[in-house]
Amino acid sequence: MTERQSPPTHRVVQVLGLLGENPHRRLTLTQVAERLGLSKPTCLGILAALAEAEYVTRDASKAYGLGPALLRLGWAAETGIAALDLVRPHVRELHEVLGRPCILAAVHGDRIVVVDRQGRPALAGSRDLVGEHFPFVPPLGIANVAWRDDDSVRAWLARPPLVPIAAAEEETWALVRAARRSGYLVERRSGAAPTQNIILANLEVAGLPRPVLAELRRRMPPADWAEFATGLPGEPGEPVPVSGIAAPVYDRHGVQRYSLTVLATRSCVTVAECRVWAAALLAATAAAGRELGRV
Repeated sequence: MTERQSPPTHRVVQVLGLLGENPHRRLTLTQVAERLGLSKPTCLGILAALAEAEYVTRDASKAYGLGPALLRLGWAAETGIAALDLVRPHVRELHEVLGRPCILAAVHGDRIVVVDRQGRPALAGSRDLVGEHFPFVPPLGIANVAWRDDDSVRAWLARPPLVPIAAAEEETWALVRAARRSGYLVERRSGAAPTQNIILANLEVAGLPRPVLAELRRRMPPADWAEFATGLPGEPGEPVPVSGIAAPVYDRHGVQRYSLTVLATRSCVTVAECRVWAAALLAATAAAGRELGRV
């Protein structure tokens, strides 16, 4: 069945589209009518209604531009599911290109939430992962905060940690600054064993009684960021025990919105492979950022 069309609605969309294509210029009624091939009375009616709703503004010279109501709509779209829908295709493409599991996570309040997954990490077992959430508390979350502003990093570090942090504060900041320079963060593993971060995250979703969980945390060694690296030194064929590589996705304000991680599917890969993963990851996060309006 053919969809019904609404010519009046289409004309409104045309007017908003024209003003959106010229965000730094104001257009007169005559200019809008001529560019869209519409009559002046039609354009005037549309612009008057949009101005009343604050979707456009009209200045003293009778020129029109975008209005503040569109900022509210843009913010709602940016913070809602629409933004995630823009990023998901890039997560899927990265998974298809590399053949590796990819995890997209975001911070919501005091929790880290898995919002998308492509491929299934071996350590996840039969779990879907999407929707799982973990405390945004050190040592969990460094890949979710490293590319935010310094105040956000300080606020995260000020939270009571899940396990003691053995690293000095300057070591933490050195890791953050290095991650910002390289654009990504490598999480290494010790042999075939999962990293401390993965163990902590799995404990959080295991459904254990809080006293049992607290006792298990107490028995874990302090975190010292030793499992993280920000570069891939060595010869291309040199083996590297990598767990995953993470990079940020920025929104149109230049704020880290998501973290995207490529996960290894075996205990050891080569430096050359890691470089390919990192390059593909950075290309995917840059493309996703452009979708969100990142220039």
